[in-house]
Amino acid sequence: MTSTSKKMNRYTTTEYGKQNIFAAEPPIEVVDVNYWENAELLNGRLAMIGLFAAVVNYGFTGWIIPGIF
Repeated sequence: MTSTSKKMNRYTTTEYGKQNIFAAEPPIEVVDVNYWENAELLNGRLAMIGLFAAVVNYGFTGWIIPGIF
């Protein structure tokens, strides 16, 4: 049989008077509910930036990747 103090939930006293200290775990929180939607949006934006950079580079140098293509 154990009893818990009301001040601190991590201290537990057994029926013999011994105290145990358990880790105080924080409640689990969901940080971002729309993670996959935001990931797809960011992926699309980064792809458009890369395509734009390739087109601009081709316009300046005539090659997509200078030295390779």
